[in-house]
Amino acid sequence: MIRLIRDIPRNAALLIVLLVLIAVSPSLPETSSGVLFELVFDGILIAGVYSVGPGRHRWPFLVLTVVTLAVRWGEHLSGVPQLDVGALLITVLWLVYAVSIMIGRLFQRRDVTVDTILGAMVTYLLAAVAFTIAFEIVELLQPGSFSGLPTEARSHRAELGSSMLYFSLVCITTMGYGDIVPLSNVARPLAVLEGVFGQLYLAVMIARLVGLHIASSRRREED
Repeated sequence: MIRLIRDIPRNAALLIVLLVLIAVSPSLPETSSGVLFELVFDGILIAGVYSVGPGRHRWPFLVLTVVTLAVRWGEHLSGVPQLDVGALLITVLWLVYAVSIMIGRLFQRRDVTVDTILGAMVTYLLAAVAFTIAFEIVELLQPGSFSGLPTEARSHRAELGSSMLYFSLVCITTMGYGDIVPLSNVARPLAVLEGVFGQLYLAVMIARLVGLHIASSRRREED
């Protein structure tokens, strides 16, 4: 049983939780969406610690994760509005740190495995979530920075998070539906930056993985 668990790719759990967040957040019941959304996000934080695994970033990342969990739950339980932006800011810091660690490890790999591919997928989705939180911060600090948001998003945090996650995924994939539009001088360049990041990431990472696969194939043929 232990061996079976060890054979599971390290990034699999984080990918599953991220997909659950994307699939479930729009359909959460309004009465309990705040708690459920927080629990799913806590799953991302915990699975992220497992994905990072051993190494020089392990303990700093673990400490940051504990602090992030504490601040997020402190804000959620206290209901103090002033803590809301602080909780979002530390969450963005956690996400940026996680993305930087994973990108660094992807470029250190010399072979292509299932876990490498899952890691590339996880990094892409984590970046989308990071931009989601950034968009939330912009809207909270400057209400009206986005047009097309549901009416409930103005007063319901979980609805705002779900709408911003949808908008972030539209930006990073450059689908550009146009139902939610950035208006402010901060929201617009941030949306453009995500679109540019999404395209460059896919181009560079796919080229990297294909190059590693070709190099590994040639080494096996020479052996």
